[in-house]
Amino acid sequence: MLKENTPKEALPFGKPNKPIDLFGFIRRSGLLILVTGSFLFALSVPFVLLLSKPNYEVRALMRIDPVIPSVITTTEDPSIISYYSDYANTQAKRLLGFDVLKKAVEKLTPEQKASIFPADLPPDTCAEILQHLVKVNPVWDTHLLEITISGPKKTGLAPLVNNIMTVYLEKLRTSSQMQDNERLVFLRNNKEALSNEIAIITEKLDILTKDIATADFAETYNMASKKADELQQITINAFFERVSAQNQFRETEENNRQLGKLSLEPMVEEMVMGDQSLDFTSSWTYQQQQELRSTTDGLTASNPDRIYVEQRMKAMSDYEKKLRNEVRSTAKKIVYGKRDYEQSRELAIARNKAEKAQKNEEELLEELAKAKDESVRISLGLHLGEALKATLKHKRDLLDQIDTRMHELELEGKAPLHIAIESQAREPDAPAGSNTKKLLLIFFGVSFGLVGVVFIGFEYFDNRIRRPDEVKQALGYPPAKVVPKAEKEPPFHHIVNLEPEAPAARIIQSLAVRLVHEKESRNAKVILFSGVERQAGTSSLCLISARALASLVPKVLLIEAANNAPPLSGLTGHDTAPEGLVELLRSGKPPEEAIVKATAAAMPDILYRGVAPYRDLPQQGIAALIGQLSQNYDLILIDAPPVLESSLTEHFALHSDIVALITLGDSTMYRDLRSAAELLVRLEVPAIMPILNWTNTVKASAIDRLLENQPAFLEKIRTGKLEELLQQLPSRKQLHDVARNVTSRFKSRR
Repeated sequence: MLKENTPKEALPFGKPNKPIDLFGFIRRSGLLILVTGSFLFALSVPFVLLLSKPNYEVRALMRIDPVIPSVITTTEDPSIISYYSDYANTQAKRLLGFDVLKKAVEKLTPEQKASIFPADLPPDTCAEILQHLVKVNPVWDTHLLEITISGPKKTGLAPLVNNIMTVYLEKLRTSSQMQDNERLVFLRNNKEALSNEIAIITEKLDILTKDIATADFAETYNMASKKADELQQITINAFFERVSAQNQFRETEENNRQLGKLSLEPMVEEMVMGDQSLDFTSSWTYQQQQELRSTTDGLTASNPDRIYVEQRMKAMSDYEKKLRNEVRSTAKKIVYGKRDYEQSRELAIARNKAEKAQKNEEELLEELAKAKDESVRISLGLHLGEALKATLKHKRDLLDQIDTRMHELELEGKAPLHIAIESQAREPDAPAGSNTKKLLLIFFGVSFGLVGVVFIGFEYFDNRIRRPDEVKQALGYPPAKVVPKAEKEPPFHHIVNLEPEAPAARIIQSLAVRLVHEKESRNAKVILFSGVERQAGTSSLCLISARALASLVPKVLLIEAANNAPPLSGLTGHDTAPEGLVELLRSGKPPEEAIVKATAAAMPDILYRGVAPYRDLPQQGIAALIGQLSQNYDLILIDAPPVLESSLTEHFALHSDIVALITLGDSTMYRDLRSAAELLVRLEVPAIMPILNWTNTVKASAIDRLLENQPAFLEKIRTGKLEELLQQLPSRKQLHDVARNVTSRFKSRR
């Protein structure tokens, strides 16, 4: 498949690591693993017979009671029915504890220990060994645990098992008692602490009771609060009285101010009119004046008598007026003085009432504040007393519970355990069997496991491309063509001409048709052939493809840019031209002078490498050379060195339309293929055409040939052709190379 390369990032497709081909591994190595493992297992059978010994086995039973008789306490449920299976499995594991086994070994006599273990073996090591020898399993559909141990000698096995059960029961009893003792110590400490706390709280309550004068810590007994409520009501009334008195005082002041503006002259005149002395004097004066006026009748104005009389009458009138003024003045003083007195009196009374009401309110407010403070203090004391009382009750309840629990623990320490010995182990009378089966299984597993690990390790660290799917997994798309293996005759580079019906020839012809199609549809004229590694068959494929293309298009040019040994001329049968690609790039001459024209129909023109060395090869003229040749030829094929080893290949790739990336089956590394494709992607080549080549078998190792020819290998074993077989086996140097290859692959994978 031809894939366009548009993304610029490094290989955004495919898998970075080669996946394991399980079915391919079984197909390649399964039969050989089976034969080799069987051969090793057959060699180990005599050792099994030599190592086999009689086996004695002893058994003992322990009973697990799901329900035990309950003591007077109900704080802990003595039943384990709901988790009986987990409990039984736990006891089976704990029976094999290191401490239990060590104490059981220490209780054995020297003779009993010597029959099971070496006499000088320490108990710690014996306990570690017993963890693998002793088996403890629950018996199905029973409440029993079966303890078994087997050994080559029957002496000491039964005492060992009995010691294990006895030591374990002692451990359980001791653990239970220690657990109860720890609980009792904890509870005694808590009891003492609670007693001290209760004494402290009681003392605080006594002090608080004396302070707030009540032992009932309820708000009902807060007398200061009641006093404060009463004072609050009285203060409200005093507030109303003060406000009323002050308003009355202000009203009196306002009345006096307004009344002071009023005139009292009418009242003064009323008093003057009602004065009897003034009325008598006015009447007497009027009478006397009338009498005196009568005496002046007929007298002239200048008459002395008349003048005298008139003077007396005037004097009497003046006296009357004077008296009237005096009476008026006195009445005015009385009326105004009376008014001032009344106003001052009323104002003084109102002022005194207001001041009295204000003073009463201030005194009540002061008393109310004191009562409230006292009420708050007593309320806080009540709350504190209530909290202390509740805490005291809680502490006493805890103390009662601790006393009860201590009594229960003392009784529970005497309760029976869930596990007990059902039957003791007895010394066996006869062997129960031998260890032959176990040894056979062990040697069978070792034989096949060793061979399997070797082959699996080789497969895991083998990073070579073995199938087309691995090319797809590496690049994200399958190879464009898979070139199969060809027969030795005719030579591969002549297969298209000499044997066109061969599978490899048909693949090459199909590849040529595909390249012609790409040329016609996308104008892809320059095709670069480059291998991922050396000896990948790149030159042969390039030459065959050029010959196949020469039969499809008129003008095809093959450029030899690879420094091959032997050169391309060795495949074509031509002598090396005096001037080739190297001389052409160095001299700048026209390319026609160095191109070897085809001597027969359906053959390509060839631009050989030349005879000059590759050192200091000028690459400035490559672009111009490719451009000039593209105008003269329909297709140009370039045989280039491996892309990972030569910058010249990268330069040619920049001016190529298609890069045919040659992968050699069973040789090219998966990571190298990924690296080569990544390099081409970074160069932004227009298209990459991967080709999987199986024709070059020179690089296949002796182990690979052995794995591929398993039927022939087995036939040689059957017919006894050992010399020929040994010749096919890898030599020491080849095995060393394989080991070094595996080591390098392991490091690369890490």
